[in-house]
Amino acid sequence: MATKRLKFKKALCIGCQLCSQVCSAYKEGEYIPSKARIAIETCYDDGSLKYIDNYCILCGMCMKACPFDAIDMDNGWIHVDPEKCKGCGLCAKKCPKHVVQIRDKFAYICDTCEGDPNCVKACPHGALTFE
Repeated sequence: MATKRLKFKKALCIGCQLCSQVCSAYKEGEYIPSKARIAIETCYDDGSLKYIDNYCILCGMCMKACPFDAIDMDNGWIHVDPEKCKGCGLCAKKCPKHVVQIRDKFAYICDTCEGDPNCVKACPHGALTFE
């Protein structure tokens, strides 16, 4: 079976940021979207609605960049080993979607809620899917 990935359909997004709120609540225990492991943001540029969609695409660049072998994707999702991660930030620098966060000397990366992403369940218009 192929690895499932998050997909974003901007035509369906209303910019509510429920995905970020649910992620931060589930992962951090508080509603702080800046701590979420997903960021779907909207803004207006020259009168047109623009989307900034930062979410893990499971490309593995973070894993390849880690000199401590702290990141793996053995189960179809990303896992960061807290014993090995030093918070050096090399994974964050290599992430093409800019979703890796370094806080408290640790890399926080979307693990797609271990294959059952809460952001997808919370999206009221189906703009986020997991397929």
